[in-house]
Amino acid sequence: MAQQSPAEQPMPARRALPAGGGRRRARKEAARHRTLSQRGTKPRRRTIGPRGALAWPAGHRLPLFFALAFAISWLLWPLTLLNPNSSPLIPFGPALAAAITAYLAGGKAELLRLLRQLARWRVAGRWYAAAAGLPCLLVAVSAGLTVSGGAPAPELGPNPGWFMLLGTFAFTLVAVGLFEELGWRGYALPLLQQNRPSLSAALLLGLVWAAWHLPELLSDPTGQRPPLPFLLMVLAQSVLLAWLYNSSGSVPVCMVFHAAFNTSGTLVFPAMLGPDYLTLWWTVALLHVLAALVVIAVAGPLRLARTLDTNPSHGIT
Repeated sequence: MAQQSPAEQPMPARRALPAGGGRRRARKEAARHRTLSQRGTKPRRRTIGPRGALAWPAGHRLPLFFALAFAISWLLWPLTLLNPNSSPLIPFGPALAAAITAYLAGGKAELLRLLRQLARWRVAGRWYAAAAGLPCLLVAVSAGLTVSGGAPAPELGPNPGWFMLLGTFAFTLVAVGLFEELGWRGYALPLLQQNRPSLSAALLLGLVWAAWHLPELLSDPTGQRPPLPFLLMVLAQSVLLAWLYNSSGSVPVCMVFHAAFNTSGTLVFPAMLGPDYLTLWWTVALLHVLAALVVIAVAGPLRLARTLDTNPSHGIT
């Protein structure tokens, strides 16, 4: 066979390189890998994702959120030693912790998904009716049962200050409902539900939520929140709020529940201070537990809702 001349021999194929700046980047990357291979080292993994998400927060969303929520909220607690009448809790701690964690773990996209939950207010009216009516009903029935057991009737007067109550509701809707529920139900609950039944997630979150109130329990000289019935009530409320959130998919619905309970409590609890005050609290707690048991029986412990998104994106439904 005739041997080909060097001019006739085929040239080896070259790898196509991207045009322009991409070609220069490819050459720099190849040179970097050659240098590292000569040194016997491997290139380091990037700790920052393509959209600014950090690797460690992305894998530890819940621990980071809980740590930030407690750290931010408890920041003012030592100041109560100087002024016992000051608030030991920063109310916006859970919401700010959720926003920081969402941004660090998923970048701007995850932060926007979290904040968009505040716009999910267009849900069926029955969920708003349940969120506003159920806590008021539980407080009213508790007061009625306590009075029927021998406690003096609360003196609310002919006009208990309805404009003041509306103002209290509006203020609580933001200062308590928004600042807490965006973090607890809007961020933490979906993450907890990713790998456990909704009832277990709600009870676990309830324990964390109760512990978050520790500065108020320890720094309140009046004892307006008896610890044991308060813990029981918070656990039951966590189940009820999980049911409302999973059923409606709405943080504003949870905000309404939280604000309605605090507003009705502002009206009734101070009016019943006295020897039967602890009885009132135990009645409130037990009625909350009864309501939670009804919800579990109707909606089921697995989902606490008829339908539920079981695969939310990073826990943000």
